[in-house]
Order: sequence, then C-alpha cells, then structure tokens
Amino acid sequence: MGGFPVGTDRTSWLAECLGKAIIDGVLKPGDKLNEPKLSRQFGVSRAPLREAIGRLVGRRLVVRKPRQGARVASLEPAEFIQLFHVREGLEGISARLAATHIGEPELAALDAICEAQRATRLEEAASLELDMSFHHSIARASGSPLLSSLLCEEFYTFYKIMRRRYRMLPRRLEAAVSQHLAIRDALRARDSELGEFLMRRHVKGAREAFELAVSSARG
Repeated sequence: MGGFPVGTDRTSWLAECLGKAIIDGVLKPGDKLNEPKLSRQFGVSRAPLREAIGRLVGRRLVVRKPRQGARVASLEPAEFIQLFHVREGLEGISARLAATHIGEPELAALDAICEAQRATRLEEAASLELDMSFHHSIARASGSPLLSSLLCEEFYTFYKIMRRRYRMLPRRLEAAVSQHLAIRDALRARDSELGEFLMRRHVKGAREAFELAVSSARG
C-alpha cells in the first residue's frame, strides 16, 4: 500500500489505496484505521489522510464511531440483499440501454469475456474479475455516464466485497456463465426488452444464490 507517486493528488491516491485494500480484503471489516500508523506507512501528513478517510466514509466503505475512530465498515447480509434489489433495477436499465448503444468493439469484448468464463478450473479471483468485467462493460455501453458511475463506482464495489466474503456455490457460477451468454446474445440482437428481462433475472438469481451462500456459511 506504500509508495506515493510523484505528481499525483495525495488525497485521491490515499483514498484509492485504502479503498483497494478494503475491497481486496487486506483491511477487514471492523479493522481500525490507525492514523499515526497509516501516516508513517504512506509517508504523508495526517491532513490528506483524514481527508482520504472522509472520502471513504462518503463511499460507505468506512464508518466513524464515537470513541472508536474510523473503522472498516462491517456490512451485514441484509444490507447486501438490499443492494441486490436496487442493483436489479439499475442493471436491467443498463442492459436495456446497452442494447441500443453497444458497438462491435464492446460486443467483441463481451465475446472474449464469455469465452474466458467458459474455461474450466478458473480460480475464484479470476472468476470474480471476469464477472466484474462483463457487468462493467455493459454499464459503460449503456451510454449513460450517471448509470455507469452508480454501478461501477458504487454497487460493483460492494458486490466485490460480498463475493470475497461469501463464495458463490459452483452451480451458481455455472448458471451465471450461461446467463451471461444469453444476455450477450440479446444485446447483439438489439433486443432491449429481452436484455432487460434477462439481466434482471440474472441479478435476482445472484441474490438468491447469495442468500443460500449465507445460509450455508451459518450452517
């Protein structure tokens, strides 16, 4: 997490480094963000560090509690489920818009992602990155910067945290790849209604699989 690059905005760099550490699980839920320690680690003063932590509070990755300071947010399964419900609507809109805006380069990128996902014995980390790439590509192809920002910078961040905490069951991963292929085909056919329907069903299936994964973890 160290090594401040010359010519980079210090606060933005710190927020990016700390945010990545949280998303990747280096900083775990409930971990205290010790300002003196982090200041020494990154070789920065406390002022930009506090501002960076403030930005992460705004992104809901960090929480401040009285007499406890700043800590990595500990999202409960119920909160992830709520995010799934909102994401279902936003991703459905994203797919509907993408069906009319997506170009051949973006379709070719989806082809490559789907082919890679069909490879056998993918590591969990590789599988997650491909899944994220698929959804990021469609969000960007929607033609809506606002929608793309909401999904890529907000919802997919929490989804990645969730996936690192709760592994998807193998049969869900197989179903997801099949559903990605169907969504890609709908976008290639410029079928907005089908694209939205399939994406909503896909996200709903992911939510149901998450609920099952949580239940299995508790059992």
